[in-house]
Amino acid sequence: MAVSQGVVNKQFVSAIDFLDQREIDPNIYDQSRDRDFTDIMKIVSRTKATTMPTYHNFVNNDVYEVGTISAVTTTGTAAPVFTINTASAFPRVGDLIMSSNTNNAGRQARIQAVTFGSSTATITARSVGGNSAPFYVTINDTVAFSSNAFSEKSSAPTNRRYGLTKYYNQTQIFREVDEITDIQKVSKIEVNVGGNYSILPYQTIQKYTKLKGDISVQMLAGVQSTTLYSDTNPFLTDGTNNLPVQTTGGLDWYVTTYGISDQAAVLGTFTFTELDEIIDNFIANKAPTEHMVFMGSRAYRILSKFIKSLPSASVASVRINLDGKEADFNVEQLKYGGYTFDFCHIPLFDQPQLFSATLRPDVNGSLYFVPKDNVDTVDNGSQPRMQIRYMAKPFSGNSANMSSNGMVTEWRLGALAEVPTSDVMFLQTNWETNQGLECLAVKHFQKYRVI
Repeated sequence: MAVSQGVVNKQFVSAIDFLDQREIDPNIYDQSRDRDFTDIMKIVSRTKATTMPTYHNFVNNDVYEVGTISAVTTTGTAAPVFTINTASAFPRVGDLIMSSNTNNAGRQARIQAVTFGSSTATITARSVGGNSAPFYVTINDTVAFSSNAFSEKSSAPTNRRYGLTKYYNQTQIFREVDEITDIQKVSKIEVNVGGNYSILPYQTIQKYTKLKGDISVQMLAGVQSTTLYSDTNPFLTDGTNNLPVQTTGGLDWYVTTYGISDQAAVLGTFTFTELDEIIDNFIANKAPTEHMVFMGSRAYRILSKFIKSLPSASVASVRINLDGKEADFNVEQLKYGGYTFDFCHIPLFDQPQLFSATLRPDVNGSLYFVPKDNVDTVDNGSQPRMQIRYMAKPFSGNSANMSSNGMVTEWRLGALAEVPTSDVMFLQTNWETNQGLECLAVKHFQKYRVI
């Protein structure tokens, strides 16, 4: 600027390019709250390595059986004859039976003879109460095999074989990448992250947050792929190499596939009717009595209206304790009918780009009940109800360009890497992990939609 006359004022100084010192807050503020994505990961804090990308678990079948009557030959006598399907039952001579028929309240009958068909069994029974207590059977009645009774000098009953039910899930490869050029890597910016006036640490935080968020979202709402890494003719493939791509099933997939899935008769309503239905579902499936309940704000508002209508003594504020570590969530506890529920609001459920009222409203508007206890094994051991399964990476952390915590591997490429891998003047940072969710005895889990 040339020499001129006049008072040195703000207008004069500001007209000189770059002379004004700008007032800039050096902090970067988080308005997205995307780091809340990782709430699910905090809940599922337990991890267990797997040596295979597909992992299985087995559960025992109930020792008590029920059958459904498909045909009736004789009823209302002391010696009824009827046929059941054998999909879930194996009747045998000596079994004592009860029936859902209302005429049979307080009555039992004993199986005297059984004739098996391909998928049926015709039963000849006798009432325990004799002619004075006839036994009634109707098509679609449920028959329960409740006990057995034998005579002196009796023969052994027919042997029953108890099978197992297999459940499985699989890991999923998650990846993220960050790239920066040589000039920008050393160029200063106006704001800082951790004392560094560089764009690199900010980008790194954002990318790693996205990676953890991707994992968290999949552990909640992921759908298990039918394609496996071992498929020779895969349906789902990587577009670059045509190799199979597999995905892990999340909590929602587990519960809707194998657990209890129900909803309120009138969505947007929660009363003791719905609470009783939830508990009845647990009783029918022999579930434990203490559960964590995960939900978004829409479902939480409906539930809060109900909770606030209760006597204050019924509700308490608690903190969730996971393996000795307290998780800081907004939690209210309700005790009712011998059951204890810790209601926990999870911000991830409210992510508008993922679980809005129009995008996956079934997730946003549901309560997810997860037992708080460990699940017992038949040999008196126990395992956590939910855990992250991961394939450990073989890298041990000896390379200058690589690091790993066992679950997530990080490596750097380019001319700016610790050990240059090319002559291209940039730095590429890669992250990869292979993880999946595992839920055990999932028939005890429940998804209950309220809105």
